[in-house]
Amino acid sequence: MYAPKYVFSKIPNNFKGRLLIKILKKFLNSDRYTMRVRGQGLIKGEDWRRYTYGAPLNKSTHLRVYFYDKENKI
Repeated sequence: MYAPKYVFSKIPNNFKGRLLIKILKKFLNSDRYTMRVRGQGLIKGEDWRRYTYGAPLNKSTHLRVYFYDKENKI
């Protein structure tokens, strides 16, 4: 398993935040790293008990970005 690097947090889940994610993916050195986007915080009216494995992106108020190094294993 590769060690994730928790790099960005509390990116707003709006047009600018999603644009940032898109730009990061475009310029990522994908030969060496992989990138994963996860949801953070739920919009009003949603119950966290329904999402035990993490908040889906369309129900999240913010986004988090993790980078995984393909070459360094734990």
